Amino acid sequence: MFRLRRKKGQGAIEYLFMIAAALVIILIAVRYVGQSGQQASEQGNIAQLQAQAELAKSNLVGRNAWDDDYTVDWGDNGNKTIVIKNTSGTPLVNSTATNADKYKDLIGSTPKLKTVYDNCMSGNENYCYILIDLG
Repeated sequence: MFRLRRKKGQGAIEYLFMIAAALVIILIAVRYVGQSGQQASEQGNIAQLQAQAELAKSNLVGRNAWDDDYTVDWGDNGNKTIVIKNTSGTPLVNSTATNADKYKDLIGSTPKLKTVYDNCMSGNENYCYILIDLG
């Protein structure tokens, strides 16, 4: 019968490779868990904004200031106010644009309330801030 002879120290090298493989697996697992936690946090933040926007919409509906065709307009005093106008252009709600820095790229356009709401619910947080300011 043939017997394999092991050299001294061969077992130690094999153990080092096993430890290295285990460390790589642990590193991959930690990275995956960290990324999952970050994604969950981001999803929680947008969900919170969407809930606040939904509350703002309910508030506006209760004040008879909601129609899908109403538009969002910006005040003339340095964009410090945000306005809901009806289809004939009459202002219905004037609010302070406290979150204007979040949606400053949208200032100048006149989106319809339905567009603002739909974009917020699809995950665009800038539109959620518009509804929060209006509500």
